[in-house]
Amino acid sequence: MVPTSDIDILENTLRRRGDLLDMLLLDRTTGKNILWGTDSYVGKGKEFAPDNNMKPELVTGVYGKLIQPRAIKSREDQLRRTKVKGEVFTPLTIVQKMNGFIDQLLGENRVNAQTWQDYVGQLHLEITCGEAPFIVTRYNPVAHGALLKLENRVGFLDRKLRMVSHYCSKPKEWLKWAKVAFQSSYGYEWQGDNLLIARENLLYSLIDYYVAKFGRSPSLAVQQEFAEVISWNIFQMDGTKYVIPMSCHHETHITPGDLTLFGELPAVIESYECEGCKFNRPAMHNGKYAKIIDWHTGRSLRFIEISEQY
Repeated sequence: MVPTSDIDILENTLRRRGDLLDMLLLDRTTGKNILWGTDSYVGKGKEFAPDNNMKPELVTGVYGKLIQPRAIKSREDQLRRTKVKGEVFTPLTIVQKMNGFIDQLLGENRVNAQTWQDYVGQLHLEITCGEAPFIVTRYNPVAHGALLKLENRVGFLDRKLRMVSHYCSKPKEWLKWAKVAFQSSYGYEWQGDNLLIARENLLYSLIDYYVAKFGRSPSLAVQQEFAEVISWNIFQMDGTKYVIPMSCHHETHITPGDLTLFGELPAVIESYECEGCKFNRPAMHNGKYAKIIDWHTGRSLRFIEISEQY
């Protein structure tokens, strides 16, 4: 059984559980690992630079406590990240009111035995999700404390999982609808450390609700199955451009010099800025557009294609 007694999920524990950590570090768009996306760790060495990939060995072993939730980061680090990256986490009471308002707006507070499956499958997205408090609230994101009781968690996936637990009494049925709940819950984030924590919070929420319902942890195979969904649905993206952070670049075109009677003319070197960045055109970036998966069809598609529909 994976321990879930502390808000700081230990990457060392995940690494000992098969390939769970590898799956939670994977960027499905690039096929590589997610980027650090923050300069908070550059003092550890060049491998921790913002545009480098997060490797398992850099968040485990002697670095096993490097990645920590904002609630237990130092006050100085919290203030610096707010100033540099605009990182501000929403108080739990506001999360509760906003998610509750959405439920009320969609009439989902009147769910019954005939409509609960529709509620569980309703698509939700948390933008710039940080540690994903609007999706799952395992703890208060702005207060140092213990895990919240399941009945006090207010994320939209929390609400779905409680609905699944209410209507499903057998493990197979529970897992079927829990998977639907996870597949319909999305979020994106720029900073890699936050993204990893968000993914961990979703995985451990699965464990928390399953243990509460059946008295034991789901099997490693089940955790791996859900980790795959999480690695697709909670993804790294620059939300202003719909691309992998820092992937836009200048392009250089070199035209060789012509030969003349007086010798060879020098080559002409022209540099082109990313047109999407230059003209603020979301569909014209030369960076790598973030991909998600349509779980109904099994087809991957660029997130910008979805955003243009709404």
